[in-house]
Amino acid sequence: LNLCRVLAYREDGLVLSKIEGGKWGRIHLSEEYADFIQMALDAYSSDKELIINADMGQKFARYMQSKIFT
Repeated sequence: LNLCRVLAYREDGLVLSKIEGGKWGRIHLSEEYADFIQMALDAYSSDKELIINADMGQKFARYMQSKIFT
């Protein structure tokens, strides 16, 4: 969610909460990561444990780094 917040600021000048950043990410990022972001939003907004696939987490992090630092 923080990576979504950073990119929202970089691309649109928005200062967002984690929840707002996640929602922004669901709209503006590749559909490939929509479920991943939604899982993070669900866990952040509740007592659910966030269990992610390590490969998907690394892939998302690389994708976001490429978008933030280019």
